Amino acid sequence: MVLIDGKIYGLEDDSELDAFVDCESHTPSCQAHCCKYVFALTQEEVKKGIYKYNKEKPYYMAKDEDGYCTYLDRETFKCTIHNIRPIRCRKFACKL
Repeated sequence: MVLIDGKIYGLEDDSELDAFVDCESHTPSCQAHCCKYVFALTQEEVKKGIYKYNKEKPYYMAKDEDGYCTYLDRETFKCTIHNIRPIRCRKFACKL
């Protein structure tokens, strides 16, 4: 994390993105537990303005009342923005 102009941003290196682990096939059993993680968006992600963030905790990925990411489809447990998801999500590997 880094503090810039009084705001906290996540720091992520975009190397090693999308390391292959077939997490998607496991989401029915794990129920997308990773989508409950709390993390700060990077400064670049905030500047793009395409992600909703938490109003109580600015620049952190938005969560709904159930604690899951706002972009998670609760019926399929699939990400609705998978192709443009944040770097932190891209780097996550469930390794089940």
